[in-house]
Amino acid sequence: MDPKTGAHTNRIEGTWEVRVKRYIKAMRGVPKERLDQYLDMYLWKSWYFNGTVPKCQYLDGFVQGIRKHYPV
Repeated sequence: MDPKTGAHTNRIEGTWEVRVKRYIKAMRGVPKERLDQYLDMYLWKSWYFNGTVPKCQYLDGFVQGIRKHYPV
């Protein structure tokens, strides 16, 4: 556990092993120069979508994220 943030490395490592690796495998591998983009996409999906949603709803998640961070 990180004494400053309280983050548990077991949880981070578990998320990487189970979720992120599975996501990357589903994309049939990731070129090293695009890994950061894939990780951003994974995080965005995990924050704004519960479970599997059709791709047509991705825009709705994007708009929700904008509204959350930039309220009117």
